[in-house]
Amino acid sequence: MLLTDIAVEHTRVSKQNGVRQTFLLHPFTDTQRDTLGKFEIVRDIREPGLKEVKRSTFVTFQQLAELYAKGVLEEFGFSVRMCPGPGQGTYPTANPAKKIVPTSIRPGSSFDLAVQKVDVSKPATRELRTALLRTNVKL
Repeated sequence: MLLTDIAVEHTRVSKQNGVRQTFLLHPFTDTQRDTLGKFEIVRDIREPGLKEVKRSTFVTFQQLAELYAKGVLEEFGFSVRMCPGPGQGTYPTANPAKKIVPTSIRPGSSFDLAVQKVDVSKPATRELRTALLRTNVKL
């Protein structure tokens, strides 16, 4: 599933010939067995004595809305794995992870409404807290 409620413009410059390509990217759900229908969120982590590494986890539509409503994506520097929208072809390398700013969400869309419905006073669900542990985030 492609979440077209969120759109981020991205320009890629080819290292080989300098050709610029602009894509309109959207979050997409994974198609693998364990993560089917979930969105990938990615975070850079610097582990003591080691270099910086990327850690990712997969969340549902509702969990992504909750993370956005509570400001967790921005607070911990999460990006969301994105892919080009319909009619733009495929991205030439691995699909990029991009930060989602509020202006990237279409006002009044189903995702915007899901974000607004989140009760930020309630603690995160056990499933969401468990998923975030993979990225060294504790809610």
